[in-house]
Amino acid sequence: MDEIRKEEVEGLLGYGITDGQFEEALECARRKRDYIYGQEGRPAVLQGWYLAMLTEEYARSLAFSRLTMELCGMVCSMEKERPEKQDAPTNNHIVPVPAS
Repeated sequence: MDEIRKEEVEGLLGYGITDGQFEEALECARRKRDYIYGQEGRPAVLQGWYLAMLTEEYARSLAFSRLTMELCGMVCSMEKERPEKQDAPTNNHIVPVPAS
């Protein structure tokens, strides 16, 4: 019932993942599958292809979460390095404002 291979999930993702990432995503996918089956009782939920799709979903989600946390950490570090007081005002506009 739970027999899916890491290579299956990597094929769905289109890139490789570590064993740890696979195991974490698979654990989350199994919990979600069990919850869905408990709510709906559909036999299709128990099929291997469904678990593979859920595992792919969680692998993407977990990778995105990690990336977001890393970026937040970098921004936080950058803010700590920034001087407290700035002498001259800075232009924070993304698009240049034409001079009047």
